[in-house]
Amino acid sequence: MQEKEITLLFKAGVFDSCKASPISMSRGWTLKFVTKDNEEITLNLQRSKQEREFKSLDGAASVAKRIGFEWLDVQLGELTWREKAGAIKSK
Repeated sequence: MQEKEITLLFKAGVFDSCKASPISMSRGWTLKFVTKDNEEITLNLQRSKQEREFKSLDGAASVAKRIGFEWLDVQLGELTWREKAGAIKSK
């Protein structure tokens, strides 16, 4: 789903949380949006159905914040933590 559609669904109160997960160690991050029914919706590229990839966690967090999420759940394998979406900065 594209960012514009996800923003509309966010404003309608459909989502419970936003999750950032690594694609692989060298490729970057992806955003998934978890609905209140526990379904996951993936952010796609604007011009295709392909999953959008972010080079950094900071970039993924910026988009989550732009959509409206205050918090971002970060998942690395079994390890999961919650960060304030605007507070993540790459070093």
